[in-house]
Amino acid sequence: MRNVALIPARAGSKTIAKKNIKLLNGIPLIAYTIKTALKNPRINKVIVSTDDEGIAGIAKEYGAEVPFLRPVKLAQDKTPDRPVILHTLTWLKENEQFEPDLLIYLRPTSPFKTNQIIDECLNKIENEKHLTSLRTVNIAEGTDHPYWMFKNENNSLKPFISDIEISKYYQRQLLPTCYKLNGVVDILKPNIVNNNENIFGNNIGFVEINRLNAIDIDDELDFNFAEFLIQKNWIHKKRDYK
Repeated sequence: MRNVALIPARAGSKTIAKKNIKLLNGIPLIAYTIKTALKNPRINKVIVSTDDEGIAGIAKEYGAEVPFLRPVKLAQDKTPDRPVILHTLTWLKENEQFEPDLLIYLRPTSPFKTNQIIDECLNKIENEKHLTSLRTVNIAEGTDHPYWMFKNENNSLKPFISDIEISKYYQRQLLPTCYKLNGVVDILKPNIVNNNENIFGNNIGFVEINRLNAIDIDDELDFNFAEFLIQKNWIHKKRDYK
């Protein structure tokens, strides 16, 4: 299998300036993902797709390939994943005659992914041939569960899922199992991406991971919490716990 890890890292960030290269415990945020991917022998290429020379320089410093700068039009707030991935696949085919079997999409805002997680994902999608993609998830518990969520209708709270009797689920133990996407690892099949607007296809596999590994850095609170976990050695003690 020829596998490519693609790390998307545009310059713009509304919540934290230069978030992808902000130092997390003294190391640029993006470097955590780069270093993890480079250590995996099942990954043939680790590519960073960015529109920014500064991010490109740091990515190269930590060993990633940055064979191109992403066009600005593909680095906007509302740019979806598919055109970013297609741009990379097209560039590799046209410039290196390289067509990967699997594309491992690793978002740099999830710094605590591990190679154990990546390998578990690869094993599953390689062994279960019917899968069109694979995504990491966490169980949605308590107030994160959709049965306990509401929407605003005429300034009044109404159940988000209208045909659910919330009174029957007054304890979290009564809630049915529900998974939420965390964006830590997505594994895609290039033929699905090339031929479908829905890049994940209709048979999405999943791997459930520990909530510490799934921490996503969106704002300063997330950043400070992640730094606290590192400094207290929680990540090193618990990162592979499941």
